[in-house]
Amino acid sequence: MVGKSIKEVSCAAGINSGQLYSWVQKYKTHGYNGLIDKKKGRKSSKEQTMKKKVEPKPLTESEREELVRLRAEIAYIKAENEIIKKEIALREEKEGARLKAKKQLSSKNSVKKDMH
Repeated sequence: MVGKSIKEVSCAAGINSGQLYSWVQKYKTHGYNGLIDKKKGRKSSKEQTMKKKVEPKPLTESEREELVRLRAEIAYIKAENEIIKKEIALREEKEGARLKAKKQLSSKNSVKKDMH
């Protein structure tokens, strides 16, 4: 329905043109998230009590060991990623230098051809 007015689209869809206009404005302002209905009014006392901070249970020995293992694995993967990034940058730098040299060689050859 591209190029149609809000009134034409609302009639075709069988909805109120004011409602469609409101949806379009919300979408333009907030994107898709603007179309999601939000709760209005004051929060219930149940919702307010649910926000109280809950102390987590202490970790078991196996959970603590897994946490240490996962942290070490994350550190290893981060280091690996840094190495890979540096390798990619180095390859790109070498490729750039190769292309620059090729371009210079090509321009020198074209100058020689123009002289003959």
